[in-house]
Amino acid sequence: MSINTAENIEESQTKKLKEIAVSCLKLGTIGFGGIAGMVSTIENEMVIRRKWIDHQHFMDVLSTSYIIPGPNAVEVVMHCGKERGGRLGLVVAGICYLLPATLICLLFGYFYKRYSALPDVQRFIFGVRPATTALVVSTVFRLAGSTLKNNKTLILLCCLVFAAALYGMNEVLLIMGAGVVNYFAHSAKGRLPIVTGMFLAPTFLEINSKFSNGKLFLVFLKIGAVLYGSGYVLFAYMDETLMRNNHWLTHQQLMDAIAVGQITPGPILSSATFAGYLIQGTTGGILTTIGIFLPSFFISFFLHRILSSARKSRKLRLFLDGLSAASVSIIAVVGFHLFTSSVQEWRGAVILVLCLGLTFFL
Repeated sequence: MSINTAENIEESQTKKLKEIAVSCLKLGTIGFGGIAGMVSTIENEMVIRRKWIDHQHFMDVLSTSYIIPGPNAVEVVMHCGKERGGRLGLVVAGICYLLPATLICLLFGYFYKRYSALPDVQRFIFGVRPATTALVVSTVFRLAGSTLKNNKTLILLCCLVFAAALYGMNEVLLIMGAGVVNYFAHSAKGRLPIVTGMFLAPTFLEINSKFSNGKLFLVFLKIGAVLYGSGYVLFAYMDETLMRNNHWLTHQQLMDAIAVGQITPGPILSSATFAGYLIQGTTGGILTTIGIFLPSFFISFFLHRILSSARKSRKLRLFLDGLSAASVSIIAVVGFHLFTSSVQEWRGAVILVLCLGLTFFL
């Protein structure tokens, strides 16, 4: 009897891992536009279609991902994998989500080194941008309705964070501040039981410009360990470490790496794979990919534990609600910038209207 039970448990776990692998491979193949663009596809897959977590849980992990280091979308996907299949589910989710972008970037790197140029992808980007904008806009409306829940404090916080983010204030500070304000607005007494020191990024260490595989790996490991907020921050780090300090890439190669990160599905940090390939071939591409995403796997284990405790605490629930409201605003700001750039030409405006119609009415 116990043998049969063990076999059934093992079979059930295998089935769950297969589901996680298929789901995350799909998300890694169709996800465009950074975390703002991928929120809709991730929520639709993990919350609406598969029901691995509920909406409130999804918003908790999404908002918390903004205030910890690492790529937001990867951490959200891995957390969902952990909820479905335990620790092994987290690992499978992360690997499968990253695999499509990694393979595509390695392929791009191969052709780039062979022909010294990228194919003309401007028309592709022109069409993808308004489609991504439509996804972001529809996601903002859906998340706002279910997150704010006619709560006047959260609505006010949402508006204030939107204005501040539009003005250019740091999104991590805004999200943390919204959580603190919402907590004290409902609980004037006591202290916020959150250790904020864990969210402070360490300073970059200087690395000798002399190249080695180990140093290449360490450069991207450090970037992955301290990268906050949008994946676009990666480009500033790459400019500093790969071009100015170490001279491993030219300016044109760096710009092309950025372009590859934007036109490939999955996280924008896949630019690191392309850059690594240019520096040291396939070995470099693999090393940079492992280096930049490895911290996220460890961080996601702690993220799951923190959220599990926080969701049981009424006081921490207030803090998380503030984070969620601010997260909606941050996504809305991204949508606003995408919208203004998408409607500059009539063709982009037409694509945007058609895509908005599809997202709202289908």
